[in-house]
Amino acid sequence: MINAFTQFAASEPEVESGIGALGIDPKAFIIQLITFLFVFLVLKRYVFTPVVKALDKRQATIDKGVQLTSELTRQKEAFDKEVAEARKRARAEAEQIVNDSHSQATQMIREAEESAQVKAEQIVTDARKKIQDETARARRDLEKEMVELVINATEAVTRTKLDSKQDNALVAAALKGKA
Repeated sequence: MINAFTQFAASEPEVESGIGALGIDPKAFIIQLITFLFVFLVLKRYVFTPVVKALDKRQATIDKGVQLTSELTRQKEAFDKEVAEARKRARAEAEQIVNDSHSQATQMIREAEESAQVKAEQIVTDARKKIQDETARARRDLEKEMVELVINATEAVTRTKLDSKQDNALVAAALKGKA
């Protein structure tokens, strides 16, 4: 190892001029430059171009998504307005239906009351007629019984049996006196 230090120490440094004075080897620099350009062109053609295309495609997809999102937002707002208007119309229609139903129910109740009133009047009229008929029948029955009683009383008082002509005359006279 000492030999290595002594070897560098023994040789005298060469003084270079130009680019060599900076410690750059021109041949190595050109080879590195060509290698860099080769690697750059290979990377540009096979790596950077597909990556840039993929990024452009992704950016286009993102832009399209943003555009669709804004379009969907506009459509949603329009749809929300339509839904609100439809709800308003439905509420108005429902209120109209309820009002119509209420009016119809009131009308039906009124008609039912009128019909019930007519039926009640008819029942009262029928009942009165029935009462009159029954009263007339009861009077006829009563008159028949009275005639029989008068005949029986007359027979008992006179102690004689009257014929039918005399019975009829006696009954007619009794009825005229009663009326």
